[in-house]
Amino acid sequence: MLCFTFFNVFYPAIAQSQTLMPAHIEGRIVDAETGEPLRDAHVFLSGTKIGTITNPAGRFAINRIPPGSHRIVVSIIGYERKSVDILLRVGESKRINLELGTVVYQLDEIYAGDLDRRWRRHVNRFERLFLGETVMADSTEIMNPEVLRFRSRWWGRFTAEALAPLEIENRALGYRITYHLDEFFHSGLRTRWTGDKHFEEMVPADSTQAAYWEENRRKAFEGSLRHFFLALMNQEVSEEGYIVYHMRSDMHGNYRRNSFRVNPKQLIQEAEDDHFYIVSFPGRLEIVYTEQEEDPRYQRWARNYGRARASVQTSYLQLSGRYITVDPNGIVVETYGATRFGYYSFQRVADKTPRDFRLPTDEEQHAEVRIADVD
Repeated sequence: MLCFTFFNVFYPAIAQSQTLMPAHIEGRIVDAETGEPLRDAHVFLSGTKIGTITNPAGRFAINRIPPGSHRIVVSIIGYERKSVDILLRVGESKRINLELGTVVYQLDEIYAGDLDRRWRRHVNRFERLFLGETVMADSTEIMNPEVLRFRSRWWGRFTAEALAPLEIENRALGYRITYHLDEFFHSGLRTRWTGDKHFEEMVPADSTQAAYWEENRRKAFEGSLRHFFLALMNQEVSEEGYIVYHMRSDMHGNYRRNSFRVNPKQLIQEAEDDHFYIVSFPGRLEIVYTEQEEDPRYQRWARNYGRARASVQTSYLQLSGRYITVDPNGIVVETYGATRFGYYSFQRVADKTPRDFRLPTDEEQHAEVRIADVD
């Protein structure tokens, strides 16, 4: 069974049944050596569309931040990239002041020349592992692959580094993504990567393309692990189309499904911090999403050549420790807190929506219908 370990990729939209007062951050970015303010530094929340740039005094402010666990990232050409992990509670304001040291880039290593065939094979392999092999991945492209460098070993180890941020265009979902890749590792059937990414919405050519992107974003979100955590926190697992089973391993390490469905209330409890949750379970969970069928490529990816395409999507989740902490937005606070298998592993970067993405509420959907009727 194929799997991959992930780094803090859980982030559903804020639970729609809750109304949480947004948080706020502000601060100042300066040169570590001179103390001079750094103007036009990019300050963003990793995995979201939320960000800003510093003013001539090096100051910034970001309002209306969903409370929860966030990584604040600061980047500017000529300086080191810095990040700060913070927990923002409901209505909280925090100040973050950072000093950035200068760095020297080996720009002579980054060029757009005719790199060798072996490198190009590595690029194709990296794109399959990183972007994925779904239908969405067909319309997703790394625009500057020349910044990538690879190492491959005969026993199957494959690593990648990026000499500059990856610029990705997802024309299936309508996003441009700036991805600061920190680590990429693949060995056997396991893939792991970490990094900080910032989403920017592309401008649709017309209303048809806008509707196409909106529908694809909905499909990418629904059935995702983010969607499952949202349903779990709202105690709407079955209503949202999920069936959950426990799996236990036998003496040979093989996991078998328990024939009885899990009561979702047994999986989650409120943490001491308001609006945070503890998720805990033994063994593995088998998570079946009944509202969407499998991508046509899934059987080939999972090497299940002998069966027909399923009408449901089946995924598996296993904790690294006894529990994980989930914030109000669905972020898992613990780094490498869990491993996902099956369909959740099949969906990679090309199927990801921003952390601040949410489905429209019923009121917003009705408003859109009324506007459409007027038009």
